[in-house]
Amino acid sequence: MNRSGFFFLVFAIVIAIAFTWLNSSWLSYKGFVFDRQEKQIDYYLSDFSILNTYPDGSMQYLIKGQHLVHQQSTRASKIIKPTIEARDVDNSIITITANEAQQDKKNGPILLEGKVDVIKNSDNKDENFKLLTTDLSYNPNSREISTDAELFFTSSSGDLKGTGFSTKLDEQELRILKNVQAKFTPAK
Repeated sequence: MNRSGFFFLVFAIVIAIAFTWLNSSWLSYKGFVFDRQEKQIDYYLSDFSILNTYPDGSMQYLIKGQHLVHQQSTRASKIIKPTIEARDVDNSIITITANEAQQDKKNGPILLEGKVDVIKNSDNKDENFKLLTTDLSYNPNSREISTDAELFFTSSSGDLKGTGFSTKLDEQELRILKNVQAKFTPAK
């Protein structure tokens, strides 16, 4: 082998070693340093249900959904196609469904986004209702639901339409904030 071939071989080996060292150093450094804006997922659930109970073992609320993503850095959870079930004062189930939900901290308010349906099906047909709105907030600790968006409330007593409301599941009262229109059905 001539000298130029030998020098070319040594030069190619030195370049290959240098690039390998540079690449491995960069990869090991990047693995230990996280960008503060980067969202790290610490767990992901698919087709899940989570039951939250009171200390006596009774159901506080049940969350079901298609997907749940929990972020390690912010401790926030995002839920795709959530369904929340909570007990009313008469022990019937109130069901809340939405397109997506976001909970920024454990046991904090759950913000339901997109089309939101709130339905109560009771043994007593006079107590059943359906509420349609968007972007609803549900606080599982205070059992309060509220929104600033337009709402449509339907029951056996009639229909209500308005903008914004607030209520607690433990009360039999719905406070509509503005633009209230009502159509009552006479009792038979």
